[in-house]
Amino acid sequence: MQKKILHILVLPQLAGSQRVALDILRSLPDDEFEKHVLFSTEIDGIKRQECQQAFEGAGVKVHYSKNLKRSICLSDLPALFEIYRMCRRNRYDIVHTHSTKPGIIGRIAATLAQVPCVIHTVHGLAFHKFVKFPRWQFYWLCEMVASLFCDRIILVNKYYLRYFKWFRKKTTTIYNGVDFSLFPPIVPISDRINREPLKILSVGRVDFQKDPLTLLKAAQIVIRKEPKVQFTIVGEGELYQDCVQFIAMHGLSANITMAGWHNDVQLFYMNHDIFALTSIYESFGLIFVEAGYHMLPVVATNVEGIPEVVLDGETGLLAEAKNVERIAENILYLMADSRMRTEMGIKAHDWVISHFSTEEMCRKYLDLYRACCVRS
Repeated sequence: MQKKILHILVLPQLAGSQRVALDILRSLPDDEFEKHVLFSTEIDGIKRQECQQAFEGAGVKVHYSKNLKRSICLSDLPALFEIYRMCRRNRYDIVHTHSTKPGIIGRIAATLAQVPCVIHTVHGLAFHKFVKFPRWQFYWLCEMVASLFCDRIILVNKYYLRYFKWFRKKTTTIYNGVDFSLFPPIVPISDRINREPLKILSVGRVDFQKDPLTLLKAAQIVIRKEPKVQFTIVGEGELYQDCVQFIAMHGLSANITMAGWHNDVQLFYMNHDIFALTSIYESFGLIFVEAGYHMLPVVATNVEGIPEVVLDGETGLLAEAKNVERIAENILYLMADSRMRTEMGIKAHDWVISHFSTEEMCRKYLDLYRACCVRS
């Protein structure tokens, strides 16, 4: 008899946690699991259509919640009751929540609805050193309370283990994975060594977390010393216009391109030489795995889970968050040494292939689901 499983996320778009959930659900045997996913109606348009089509193509029934929102708001309590009623009505065997808001509301609702197995994957934490203490304490308390309402807590890095000492027995780390079979062939290193001008790529939401203005300030320093260098920033978000204004104000439009949102970024990897991202917090970063697959050395920040994905001095160079000068130095260092770029690129490819595959991630989740079903 099939077991019914529901994944709960917020935004219906093919970003980090959504891709992880899609890969997990796609990998589950159809004869064992009836698969469902719940999203918010918070965004609409082509992103939502692409996301829905991808999940439906994997045999997943897609549901939407009108009350579930990304930010804290008055609809949180109605969202809890909405998910509670959905769990009672559909009698799910497993509810698997992703990220902070679904993790708080979804876990409580599923437990109250007496779902036999409730699992939560921590894709990121709202409390970090760039959040003021009263808010940090509030977010920490919400996470600790919600952790009482689940059977298993999955972390995507080992760094977060320090925050879940009270729940050590039900906490484990499963690294995110990427399906490398879907990627195009990589561009040979020999084709990149003498490529001019050198191109630096950044991919991700243009928001507070990714701190794109720090990258632009570092780019400004790099451009002064290497006037031919080209930067491309792929993504969109609430700081997009701030970035556009910064580029215009400092006369950088000839060197920096704001490419906007692209669902498929493979061509960008193939046409660039270095990957850079200046996040102030980052639980894992699937984007670093993708860059590594394409043999791009990485310049990034030494925060949270990034050092577990990007090996400092081996597959990339790390700096402290918001350290503009050091980030610029790291970019310039890689630009000046083609041999170092080559060695780091090869090591990055081998590292991500051997440690962050979808197959390994999905196998561990399937084992977890089967264990939950046997216990329940």
